[in-house]
Amino acid sequence: MNKIIISVFLFIIAFVCKSQTVELSDFSADRPGMATPPNISTPKKIQIETGFSYEKIKFQETNLLNSTLLRYGINQNSEIRLQSGYAQFKTDSLNITGFNPLSIGTKLMISEAKGILPKTSFLFNLTLPCIGEKNFRPENLTPSIYLLMQNSITKKLGVCYNIGLEYDGESSEPAKFAAICFGYSISDKLSGFIENYNWFSNSTKSENFIDLGCAYLIGNNIQLDLSGNINLNDFENYFMINFGVAWRI
Repeated sequence: MNKIIISVFLFIIAFVCKSQTVELSDFSADRPGMATPPNISTPKKIQIETGFSYEKIKFQETNLLNSTLLRYGINQNSEIRLQSGYAQFKTDSLNITGFNPLSIGTKLMISEAKGILPKTSFLFNLTLPCIGEKNFRPENLTPSIYLLMQNSITKKLGVCYNIGLEYDGESSEPAKFAAICFGYSISDKLSGFIENYNWFSNSTKSENFIDLGCAYLIGNNIQLDLSGNINLNDFENYFMINFGVAWRI
């Protein structure tokens, strides 16, 4: 595990040290879907993506009172990322409130779209076990890696899809993540999406979800979003709603 983490960091350092040409890009947020687009944040700009969510699973509730992702564009090909949040977890016998562990990461552009070949990026996150509410922390350094891909079907319709591996900080075997998201530009400011996202593991039952939502761009640098999620394995006992904002400074 440690060799994998060190190798990934060396690759990231080598990649980030490339040329740092600055060019203002179109606004693109990782919110609100679970599938992450491959777009790199604008070079030399900070982008704050924050939101609130409520998740209900049978007799337990999770209030994500704040979830914040900070993105900074190094150049046209790379960005660095910090993510954490403040959450409340409730059951009949528990009520735990505190900060989620801190995650650090990067997104690296691999290739632009060309014909049927998708725009593709690599995303690496590392969750630290030493920061945050002790009940929310993993036991060990927890990496996750993803390939992020996107194709334009028409001028208004696009598809984004991800595959990845996610460790839980305890087991040496990662869960496999896959997502596909269809997004449609209703206007220059308003867009909608529907997606399917899933986790697969050899040791546990697969988890399959659908969510849908919309996003509205205010000016050139602020986006509001609203979405809802359901569990395809348990319609009656699960739902989640999300509201958030992304702001480029």
